[in-house]
Amino acid sequence: MSSDQLPNPERVRAIADEIHLHKFGGSSLADAYCYRRVARIVTEYAGVSDLVVVSAAGDTTNRILAIIEAREAQPEYAATLLGSLQRYQQGLIEELLSGRQLTRVMAASELDFARWQQWFIGKENIERAELCAYGELWSARLLAALLEKQGTRADYIDARTFLSAADAAEPVIDVQRSRDALLKRLGPYPGMRFIVTGFICSESGTGRTLLLGRNGSDYSATLIGSLIDSRQVTIWKDVAGVYSADPRKVERVVSLPTLDWSEAEELARLGSPVLHPRTFQPVNRERMVISVRSSLKVENQQTRIGQYDYTEAQGKVLTSLQDVVLFSIHVGDSALIARFESTQLEPLVSWIEEESQEKYYAFHQNHLEFIRDWLSKEDAEHHVHEVSGYSMIALVGARIQESRQFAVLRREAGEQQLRRFLVSPQKTSAIAILGQKLDTRLLSRLHSQLFNFRRSIGLLVLGRGNIGAEWLELFRQQRDRMNENVDVRIMGIANSSRIWLDYSGVDLQDWQDNFERLARPYVLTELLRELPNAPCDDMVVLDLTDAASIAQLYPSFFANGMHIISANKRAGSAQESLYREIRTIQHEYKREWLYNTTVGAGLPLNYALNDLIRSGDRIRSISGIFSGTMSWLFENFDGEVKFSDLVRQARTEGFTEPDPREDLSCHDIVRKLLIVARDIGASLDWDDVEIHGLVPKPLQDISLEEFLTRLPELDAPMQQLWHEAQAERKVPRLMASFSVGEERSHARVGIEYISIDDMLTNLIPGENIFVIYSDWYKDMPLVISGPGAGRQVTAGGVQSDLHQLLARLSIQKEV
Repeated sequence: MSSDQLPNPERVRAIADEIHLHKFGGSSLADAYCYRRVARIVTEYAGVSDLVVVSAAGDTTNRILAIIEAREAQPEYAATLLGSLQRYQQGLIEELLSGRQLTRVMAASELDFARWQQWFIGKENIERAELCAYGELWSARLLAALLEKQGTRADYIDARTFLSAADAAEPVIDVQRSRDALLKRLGPYPGMRFIVTGFICSESGTGRTLLLGRNGSDYSATLIGSLIDSRQVTIWKDVAGVYSADPRKVERVVSLPTLDWSEAEELARLGSPVLHPRTFQPVNRERMVISVRSSLKVENQQTRIGQYDYTEAQGKVLTSLQDVVLFSIHVGDSALIARFESTQLEPLVSWIEEESQEKYYAFHQNHLEFIRDWLSKEDAEHHVHEVSGYSMIALVGARIQESRQFAVLRREAGEQQLRRFLVSPQKTSAIAILGQKLDTRLLSRLHSQLFNFRRSIGLLVLGRGNIGAEWLELFRQQRDRMNENVDVRIMGIANSSRIWLDYSGVDLQDWQDNFERLARPYVLTELLRELPNAPCDDMVVLDLTDAASIAQLYPSFFANGMHIISANKRAGSAQESLYREIRTIQHEYKREWLYNTTVGAGLPLNYALNDLIRSGDRIRSISGIFSGTMSWLFENFDGEVKFSDLVRQARTEGFTEPDPREDLSCHDIVRKLLIVARDIGASLDWDDVEIHGLVPKPLQDISLEEFLTRLPELDAPMQQLWHEAQAERKVPRLMASFSVGEERSHARVGIEYISIDDMLTNLIPGENIFVIYSDWYKDMPLVISGPGAGRQVTAGGVQSDLHQLLARLSIQKEV
């Protein structure tokens, strides 16, 4: 396909549906480290055909303007500035590139600066706009070369080659011509990442460079996105989306997950530093979504701006301006009012005061230079009066007068030096003009009164196997009910090598496919340095693994401010020295650790024992069948079915550990026994447990695959056990027991022959039973029994622990 021809309709639709836009500002490209970070983001978070719009690196545009201004009056100073600019740009090239990319880009840079030298000495005439355009051109060229060096198919596009406009104060884009030119450029190159210059376009007919003005690169991104009818534009900034207030002025702000178009436009109109009104001008609101994300912390919350079917009446953002100026015109001077309003410079608010018959316009100081210049030409008799010293606070949100915060803002504003309180015509903001300076204490107090945010809890799920997958589905089903009083989000899902991290909350719809697509390699010890900065009040680690390496990090989890819910038995049953360290750090940092599922799956054993101890009882001994797996095996083992066949069936149905030897060796039962014993204060370690496992020595150290092949070697000894027990009119059961000693306790795990009339021999397959003797239960024991294995009951136990933890954290907040 020739690049002079429009792509066919199928390719045009593919471009619209598959290509997203990404925009990076100058601060995101300030130095070599920043360039590498942007390259990583583009590689990991952009599609293979996505377009990337870039601004000039760092303060390049300001440097260019300074050179232009100083060239005539201070040529020596200007020459110094030009040399500094060249060293800065070529220093980036040398640090980032090598080989043929370095040679090619450096040669282009030398040609550019040779032309600059010709302009500087007056031998070539280059217009101001064209000089400014070099900043974006250098950024696009360098980033494309860096991506190419890293193995990505990439190239850059000078927007002036396709973006045509008529010259005006704000260039008027020739949409159809620009669209056709861009599609011709993109059509032949599926799978190519193009880096496009922002801020610049060309004049139709002449080719002169035109500038798109303030926030021109953000506008470029949405404009280019609209030309190809893209579904999404992501604007990468230094902040994680749009906040409930300016975090530089107000404490405990939160990043907003969504904004409706009307809310975002009103916020931009009122002077938001994150959004600019022109960004929204070209957008197809029914199709496009704008996402505002942080390039510094990619996984942080993002704000998605789009068209939503229903937006509840709610104030979302408290915004403010420190310097507001009022201009007034007598209502009788209608001609002057008409001319003043024809400037199309929209005020923050305007109103008429009946008593004075004056119409007032409130503007931010950014507009003063333009207004004063206009007045000097149009109001020679000074009929327009200017008064400074005002400020503005505003609450932005849909159907603002219906929100619960509206009355709060009106009341609090009334207690200040209120000049005017108004609602915007679109009902998307309530605005108070105050005759005073604002201070952060007032804004923070007002923010806390307006936004009684629910406590936010972030969850990091370690383990996505049987239990992890089952629990994630259970959480998805119960999430809405759980979030009625607290904001609970799964911020990360991880297996042993990869993690999917999204601080705005991972989408659990099709989460397994999304994990495969979005997960990245990670090192847990390095992640620990990042997680404390997650945007939530409390972070909870759900350890749904069986990994000793994770258990060893429990002290670090606690020391970094995280709570733990554990289905992993390795920490509670660790060697006594590590266990004591875990408990010491937990108590020192006042963190919660819940682990009811480590013994008895979903049975409330830990809760019952803790209640007895808190009530003043003393536990003397506990015995029973601690393993749901072994319960299932022995309740189904009748001397007829081969034991090896039962083990295979139990493994298939998810009753055993991934390696059944963990169950058959009794190590899993010992872990449970140690957890229970330590929970009631008994001193017990591995050396204090008498263990009689079922795995013969020749099968202990071989691979799992070989072990599963040689499983039938268990059949003969197990058949012998069965016949020995039957001879005594008993049946074999794998029992665990311990008694609490004054100093060290003693425990035993192994096969015992139990009378066929005993309750221990008439369980439902998979059922656990715990027989507890204490000072209060010494004649008749307390018995707790129920399902002790299986994905569903274990996942339910994890969910129960989460509910318990949320209740505890809620109490802590109230205290």
